[in-house]
Amino acid sequence: MTIEFRHVRYFIAVAEELNFGRAAVRLNMAQPPLSVQIRDLERELGVKLFERTGKGATLTQEGAVFLLEARQICDQVSRARHAVHQATAGELGHLRVAGIPFAFMEVLPLVIPRFREENPHVLIDLREAGTQESFESLRTGAMDIAFVRQGEPSAGLEVLPLLTGRFELIVPHGHRLARNRPVDIVELASEPLVMTSRQISPYYYDRTLSAMTAAGITPHTVVEATSIQAQLGYVASGMGVSLVPASAKLMHSKHIEWVPLKQAIVMTEVAAVWASGPTPQVLDNFLKIVHEECVGDRAPARPARTA
Repeated sequence: MTIEFRHVRYFIAVAEELNFGRAAVRLNMAQPPLSVQIRDLERELGVKLFERTGKGATLTQEGAVFLLEARQICDQVSRARHAVHQATAGELGHLRVAGIPFAFMEVLPLVIPRFREENPHVLIDLREAGTQESFESLRTGAMDIAFVRQGEPSAGLEVLPLLTGRFELIVPHGHRLARNRPVDIVELASEPLVMTSRQISPYYYDRTLSAMTAAGITPHTVVEATSIQAQLGYVASGMGVSLVPASAKLMHSKHIEWVPLKQAIVMTEVAAVWASGPTPQVLDNFLKIVHEECVGDRAPARPARTA
């Protein structure tokens, strides 16, 4: 015979009542089957747990020891049951989150503190990652959600745009285009251009290229940077000019100047992205907070499937 949890429950009832009849009533079962189950338990353990008397039963020394262990077993099962219910409700578990640097400044400070307050038993693994790296991590299941620079649907992924902004021109300090008036993008035709690598952020790269192509310009790219910070650094070093999101003004440098464009070129600054298909409850809880903090009335309470 294998000892099962029901045997532990039956034993505790008899040990606490010290009477097989009262224990049977408590367990909502007949007394004879209860007596059989206790005898089977004693046979399996190879010890006598109770001394039967005319008035009921008393615990043997071995029975008293087993009662301590049995109660610990019940407590552990109760804790396990509670943990399972928490996990089902998304209140317990592990959430892996990635984000571009800008998301760490503008989106995650709104979402992460509130989520941690409301879900104190969820472990959050938060790290910085580029857009393309995040896409790969989401598709392989290494990440649960990422905050990236992406404005269009992507195969196998759900995309929820959160923040949009305009491109502006940055030039080295003292550059001929550094003046107090908007610049037409066609004036960049003869300028060396600093771009962000398409391998890092395809959307950002393509958005920049399409804006210049729409103006009839063939860009003269002199260097591809691995981040917006690096773009600013190359421009500050006099390597060329660049189109960057206006939000990059947060990364101030005295060696570059910001120039508005005549054209209103809009791009998605940050989008939440996660793998298509059923989502665990903990991720649903996180997305709910993302909506409430970053989207508000602009979208329904649950994002629509887009890919």
